[in-house]
Amino acid sequence: MPAPPLPHFHPWRPADEPVKAMALDAAMATLLGKVIEACGQPAFFEALLDFMNEVCAMHSGGAMIFSRHQRPQLLCYRRWARARSVQAQDYFSGPYILDPNYQRFLAGCGSGVYWLRDVAPDEFYNSEFYRLFYSQVGLSDYVDILWRIDADTALSVFLERDTSGAGFQPENIAALNAVLPIIFSAVAKHHAQAAWVPLPASTETSEEDQLTHRKVQSSIENFGRSLLTKREREVLFYMLSGYSAALTAARMQSTEGTVKIHRKSIHRKLEIGSQAELFALFIRCIPFATPDQQTDPLDAYQSVKATRA
Repeated sequence: MPAPPLPHFHPWRPADEPVKAMALDAAMATLLGKVIEACGQPAFFEALLDFMNEVCAMHSGGAMIFSRHQRPQLLCYRRWARARSVQAQDYFSGPYILDPNYQRFLAGCGSGVYWLRDVAPDEFYNSEFYRLFYSQVGLSDYVDILWRIDADTALSVFLERDTSGAGFQPENIAALNAVLPIIFSAVAKHHAQAAWVPLPASTETSEEDQLTHRKVQSSIENFGRSLLTKREREVLFYMLSGYSAALTAARMQSTEGTVKIHRKSIHRKLEIGSQAELFALFIRCIPFATPDQQTDPLDAYQSVKATRA
């Protein structure tokens, strides 16, 4: 019997040139072999990114661990082209809680390929989070490949394109989905062979990572508690996350008019005039949060600010 034909992948690379189909040729087979060889080794994610870059060209990419019990942990980050850098501590000090990819993880989404334009809130591209961690860094598009480890932990392998070329296209997402069984199989084998995931059952997590995460969670739950109603605090979270008044109303089973009234009240009570001011105030209050207590970090922040004035 004749040998079955090799499967064809559609990596559509490079990002800023006309696309063309690419067979599983010797070059791609070699990269795939390197992924398999690297399972359980420190070079695994570098090899995986090389393979994924052949499938779907990216300007930068990496891998991190999402957890319900501590802040995300960056395992690998690599830039192929002109993506500008951002200080990692700026993201991991608290703003990660507003990342639509992390929020989707917390909501319990399954393993799969998630394209930013499909999962982000409707006004995310006008949000302060987007301005600081996408636009200002020079990124134009983002794809997250999430592999669930358990209910509380997941691996995020992410692909980025910058503003120097075109964003991802539906064909790119289809190509990633085509090789998803390969990616997940390789990740599962690596996970079984290497203690690379900081799971509470196997490795004690960093006290600093846990404390930061607890402060962030406390801030989300209690920021503005001394001034705002519970309903207003719900609206505030959607404002920070990039939801329009209409989408917020749908999520809260309210009306757009009521949400707009809440928004005006929030601005008045917090004495702010813009989304940028709201975002900055929230981030500045995180270090003053007291985990496991229903105290407003805004009170502590303003008290310290008053003593320094």
